[in-house]
Amino acid sequence: MFLRQYREIFCVLTNAAEQITGQYSLSFEQYLLLKQIHEQRNITLSELADDTRTTRSAAARKLRALLLDGYVEQEAKMDDRRVKYLRLTPKGEHVEDDIHQVFLQSAKTWNQIPSDLSDETINDFFTRYQNNLAVWDRNRPKFHRPVLRERHQASQE
Repeated sequence: MFLRQYREIFCVLTNAAEQITGQYSLSFEQYLLLKQIHEQRNITLSELADDTRTTRSAAARKLRALLLDGYVEQEAKMDDRRVKYLRLTPKGEHVEDDIHQVFLQSAKTWNQIPSDLSDETINDFFTRYQNNLAVWDRNRPKFHRPVLRERHQASQE
């Protein structure tokens, strides 16, 4: 019973996080990279991969979209041009802060849930919450990545 509830709660929270970051055309994993870059200014790709417990190639794939969308920039180290430091652009700072604020608000909402609820009530709550998320997702305005769209248009000319 516990593992099933844990899995359901994990899925609901993951879906909720993806809904929030998806408004900015970001995956939750990409947001975690943005957050790490924000917290550790001038971090390298290798350090980023280590800190997020992922491989260097997986971090590079996620980072590529952040670079293309103008959320992150690279700067070569002065004495070793092979080493590139990562930092957020003003656009990246703004998006990271916006998403962070939404997560804080969401956490306040979660903290309002009473702790003495029965298993049945908790399961019912998460079922309704997941259904509400699905309805919201179908009705929310869709956002597109403008940088990728501009690049696609340029390649057609």
